Amino acid sequence: MSSSNENEELQVPTVREVQQTFAELLSHGEDITWDLLSADQGDILKSKIKELKTLQGYPGRIPFFINLPLFKLIWNMRTYTNGQSLTSLFFVLIVDNVTDPKLAEQSRSWYLYPVFRCRRCVDNHGEHYSSLDCCMIYVNQYDCCEDWDKFVKNSRLRPGLMVTPYRGVYKLIDGQVELKTYSIFSRNFQKFPLTKEHCLTPETLSAAYNQSILRLVSDTNMGRFDGFTLGREEQKRDKILYKLLISRDDHKSTEATTLSDSLVLFTHSTNNIRLAMSMIEETNFRNVLGNQLKSVFDKISKETKGFRGNVDLVRSANIVPTKKELNEIFLKGFKKRKLTEDQSDVSVIPIESFKINEIQIKDEKVYLDDYGTALKEHIVSMDTFEDLITIMAENLEPEMFKLILHFTQTSMETTRKELWLERRHYLSTETVLYQIILYIMKQHSNLDYNEIKEQSSEILRRMRYYFASTTPNSPPELLTKCTKCIGFYRKVPI
Repeated sequence: MSSSNENEELQVPTVREVQQTFAELLSHGEDITWDLLSADQGDILKSKIKELKTLQGYPGRIPFFINLPLFKLIWNMRTYTNGQSLTSLFFVLIVDNVTDPKLAEQSRSWYLYPVFRCRRCVDNHGEHYSSLDCCMIYVNQYDCCEDWDKFVKNSRLRPGLMVTPYRGVYKLIDGQVELKTYSIFSRNFQKFPLTKEHCLTPETLSAAYNQSILRLVSDTNMGRFDGFTLGREEQKRDKILYKLLISRDDHKSTEATTLSDSLVLFTHSTNNIRLAMSMIEETNFRNVLGNQLKSVFDKISKETKGFRGNVDLVRSANIVPTKKELNEIFLKGFKKRKLTEDQSDVSVIPIESFKINEIQIKDEKVYLDDYGTALKEHIVSMDTFEDLITIMAENLEPEMFKLILHFTQTSMETTRKELWLERRHYLSTETVLYQIILYIMKQHSNLDYNEIKEQSSEILRRMRYYFASTTPNSPPELLTKCTKCIGFYRKVPI
């Protein structure tokens, strides 16, 4: 890198530019979006919190969440969502160098705080199943506030002008993020010394950018430069949040595995290696991620067209692991298994526009068109689906492969439709397929075709029970009218 580039200052984005970036990634038009975690997926939330902790950028051993167990507070909100976790991440930016609210959005001096919005109530009148005008709970590193007014008035963030989406719901109106500004100058900011406050600022952004430069001009992988070594934790600062806000296109310096891990913040997926590699290879870093996320909510939004009014768009976590980990799932099912040359006969015809033509397994071709339209229509992540069918084709005989696809087809045509009509719970094909594989490998690891076929009804029943248990919406007849909003809620023990 030339010396002129090394000395070039980072162009700090304005408050509005920062929030526009987040809105394009975390919203879907004027819909309200949520991320769903089932009761056994708490590690995904922990990974998001860990990612935010790393991104704060302050040195030393100061604990990130000084007085609140953030994970526990968010996880306990499952009591209002049928034992599942339903949250959405948004960001608050506070400006303290201007007093005119009209100027706050254009400021390049700001403090950025992550906040988790948790669902409490839902409007289930008629064909609605929306929380747009209902009670929500807001949790950040300092506070847990039971409604928006209390969050604005009492949250222990630094004083200034707070610029954020109203009620923590990102909306794009004609492509532009809708923002509100609140004056919180009167707050007493004595809870913690300023040096111990944990938030992202242009200064920490610049520090991460400068560390990237050091790493690019280094002679070793550990970033040694003029006798100074960047530790692994410091290197991890140069991750997704910084990449999204830095205007320069120097993303190729990022390791794909590190970027893949950090993408969990926005993708709600545990396996992002393909997406990370695509983002590094492309010059338009943000658009690659934005298009990926938009396609997910587009799928869910399309399903809501048959209902009048607003319906929450709930995104389930994609927990399908890497191809290597998938292969290990099959290997554990065999006490003695030799990899043969048969695997070389596996091929998948190229995927285009969410259409897959055929799968070659040994001397037989399997056509997905033979398994109905629902299976293909509800593929959300084609990369994940391709990994699943490829590993299946490498490890299964054609008849077993087809039987598992048949189970998936039946589940997508019955269970998926039932859960959507009853509780507005969207299921993707790859999620259903993965759970079927896990169940079969756990209960029928010998992969005896006749045995598994005889158990077809039991397998499908188990799948329906499992997915019904992961929906965040309780049956309408069990809900109680909220006295504070138009919605209803149910509080269950967790």
